[in-house]
Amino acid sequence: MERIAVQFGAGNIGRGFIAQLFHESGYEVVFVEAIPALVDEINRRKRYTIRIVGDGAQDVEITSIRAIHSEKVEQVAQEVARAEVACTAVGVNVLRRVAPSLARGIALRSQNPDAPPLNILICENQLDANQILREAVLEQLPAELHGYVDSHVGFVLCVVSRMVPLMTPEERKADPLAIKVEAYKRLPVDAKAVKGQLPPIVGVEPVENFLGYVERKLFVHNAAHAILGYLGWLKGYTYVHEAMADAQIRALLDESMQEVIEALVRKHGFTHEEMQEHLADLYHRFENAALGDTIARVARDPERKLRPDDRLVGAARLLLENGLEPKGFCTAIAAALLYDNPEDVSAVALQRRIEQEGVSVVLEKLTGITPDVPMHQCILSAYAQLKNRLL
Repeated sequence: MERIAVQFGAGNIGRGFIAQLFHESGYEVVFVEAIPALVDEINRRKRYTIRIVGDGAQDVEITSIRAIHSEKVEQVAQEVARAEVACTAVGVNVLRRVAPSLARGIALRSQNPDAPPLNILICENQLDANQILREAVLEQLPAELHGYVDSHVGFVLCVVSRMVPLMTPEERKADPLAIKVEAYKRLPVDAKAVKGQLPPIVGVEPVENFLGYVERKLFVHNAAHAILGYLGWLKGYTYVHEAMADAQIRALLDESMQEVIEALVRKHGFTHEEMQEHLADLYHRFENAALGDTIARVARDPERKLRPDDRLVGAARLLLENGLEPKGFCTAIAAALLYDNPEDVSAVALQRRIEQEGVSVVLEKLTGITPDVPMHQCILSAYAQLKNRLL
């Protein structure tokens, strides 16, 4: 096959992370994007710059690129048919829209007996994203090609951990392709989902214990961000690095992280040493002031982040399942319930619900933590303490 990588989505992750890995691995990157202005700008310039800030600061120029509008199904399919690898970074809700062109490209590949398996890296941060995409692709194909998909198409989940803060409207206006990122560029992928041989790609790390890496990302990286976000908001900070420098927040963060690290060691067999190294690296990345990562970004959408299987409540449940008390996470969940950013639609809706139904009822409905569970009262006590401290 030709040295082509098809990248569905030219947003923060597609343009600011995956394209760099493909570029550094010698691929021509073909973006498939729904925003016409972005497609036009990529095709006009044929290059853009990723600005890495903080440790390892440098400008990385991404060249040998072009873009196709996502509605041009046949054109996209032709690229899929001859690509060596593909990737999605479009958002789980958009995955089904990717399926028609992917399916058509797979059908074309099936006509070439020399075509190797196609592995699709799925960068959507949802555990069932591979099944969603696979089922959507199969719906677009005749039954006689389903076996080909099973043997020749890998739907490979990835754990995306590079931090890419949102660009301001002014920055986007000045340069619609500009993007600012941290240097971190490791991408663990589910080794068991790979079909045939995954070509060597810079930063891509096939791992056997993929669920362990997923939960480490969710319950350490994402949970730590949420803790910094909600406690940082209560203290009036604007940036993540400011919250990291606050002694009280740091103490609560440390307590929560040590709790969850112990649970992950017990469940997935990570060593204490590798988990502590991972946490130290993560803290160092959070302290990167040049990144300009905001409290509003890491705290946004508190209703989603309070779901039973998400970063805070999911971590608390993991602790309980492994015989540990989630004291730090009770405070973190309480802080999330107090998040009242007027510019966050979810935060506004959450505060309205608490005002109308009471915090205990909302806590149960959002998290599934019922009043008869000790953790429910632990969270309510922390909520009262945090609220009184504000008044």
